[in-house]
Amino acid sequence: MDDEPPVLHKAPPLDPAWLQHEWEANLLAPKPAMDPLVRQEVYATQCRERNSAMIAPGARDHRLAQGIKTQSAHVSSTLGGYDIPMLQYDRDPETEPTWVAIYYHGGGLLVGEADSEDLSCRRIVKDSEAFLPGLRLYSIGYRLQPVYSATTIVQDCVDAFDFVSKSHPGAKVLVVGSSSGGQLAALVTQQASKTSFHGVVLRCPVTSDAFSGREYVPARLHDLHTSAWNRSFDTSLLGFMKRDQPRDGLERMPLEARVESLKEMPRTWIQVCTNDVLYSDGTCYAMVLRHAGVEVKTDVVWGWPHTFWLKAPHLPRAFEADTAMLEGMAWVAGSTN
Repeated sequence: MDDEPPVLHKAPPLDPAWLQHEWEANLLAPKPAMDPLVRQEVYATQCRERNSAMIAPGARDHRLAQGIKTQSAHVSSTLGGYDIPMLQYDRDPETEPTWVAIYYHGGGLLVGEADSEDLSCRRIVKDSEAFLPGLRLYSIGYRLQPVYSATTIVQDCVDAFDFVSKSHPGAKVLVVGSSSGGQLAALVTQQASKTSFHGVVLRCPVTSDAFSGREYVPARLHDLHTSAWNRSFDTSLLGFMKRDQPRDGLERMPLEARVESLKEMPRTWIQVCTNDVLYSDGTCYAMVLRHAGVEVKTDVVWGWPHTFWLKAPHLPRAFEADTAMLEGMAWVAGSTN
């Protein structure tokens, strides 16, 4: 784990193993236009198929299908009483958890469901027993754009956090977020009482809307936030992110947080990929947290694109990135220094 990730003015070369996968999977082919709601269905199906293949009998991660119980749950939204879906993962569902993880999936606030990052959720539950005994994980199926606003999405995530944390008053709570789920995890924990959770884990988080203009990045970070404005960071997985309106209509993004909302934040671990337009979002958020006195560690994945472990989980480097995440969670939990 790194304490200070470097400022990159140009992306390094992509790893040959990724280039080989990119060619084999035809990821550079033009992506067809698709109705947003159809795209949500297609994405959810693709995720289920990919995750199922990884845990099928004979597959590398078949063990993640064993010894884990899942069940559907929901929490009522404070906005209209909507039932927010949750997927609950347990080693032992009959035992009250001593640790709880709240997981927010990625997808640009446009795609993804509670089971879309099933493999990551299973790995966390399966492989954390040594440092997170009695863990229960809730993956949150928040509502999506374009039908619902980003404000509604954030409130869904706040409501889920409040429900889960209050349902388990004796448990220590970790908040985990991937990509735009990292944005949601950051916004939720900035608002929450800092005594209501034990730590934060962010993987390639969205923390700014730099793509809408430099004015959406704090001025003191302009020289440090480089990846959104240099096209060498574009890849087949993620390029320039154009929103219909700045910040998707939110008042502020995590990188623009007031210092008082960061004070006394517990340990935070952030994973970033160097070949990612969001690289600087993660590294700059680490800087902002440190400036506020927060303990932060980072993991820099060199030569690989945005959350590649979700699209190519079979690759050895994806497994290594997941292993680093588990090490980060152990540090956040206080099991390592």
